[in-house]
Parts: sequence; structure tokens; C-alpha cells
Amino acid sequence: MTPLEKAERAKAVLEDPVFNHVFADIREQIVLKLESIPVTDVDAQHDLTITLQLLKQLKTQLSRYTDEIVLDNAKSKHETWLQKTRQTIKNMRP
Repeated sequence: MTPLEKAERAKAVLEDPVFNHVFADIREQIVLKLESIPVTDVDAQHDLTITLQLLKQLKTQLSRYTDEIVLDNAKSKHETWLQKTRQTIKNMRP
């Protein structure tokens, strides 16, 4: 899979209402479990906190894939502009 394909798939996932609904439901379930476990159950609190952080990292990583392609596109446009400018300057010289 090319970086562009990966970015496009990641963007589609992030914009998918079903994914967003599932993501929100899972997060809500984890938070409800956190709220319902005894304060003395530190291990369960730790496990659920890690699970919550991993869920967030999933969405963050998908966003990074889409951000990378935005940066690559901007870099490509900039390089193209530089090449055209250099060619124009070169053609202007006697």
C-alpha cells in the first residue's frame, strides 16, 4: 500500500460516521467501567486507563497518516514551484 492509499483509507475511516459512533461507544463503555470499579482496584483502573489511551492512539495514528499526505502534497507543490522558478530564471539569462 502506497502512502497515498494509506492516507486516503485513513481519511475515509476517520470520516466514517459508523467508525466515529463505534469509537465513541467504546470510549463511553471504558469510562463507565472506570467509574464503576472500586477505588481500591488499582490494577483494573490501570488496565482501563491504558485501554483508553490505546483507543485514543488509534485515532491519532489515523490522523497522522492523513497529515503526512497533506505535508507531502505541500512539499511537492513547493518543489514544483521552485523548479519552475529556477527554469524561468535560467531562461532569462543571456
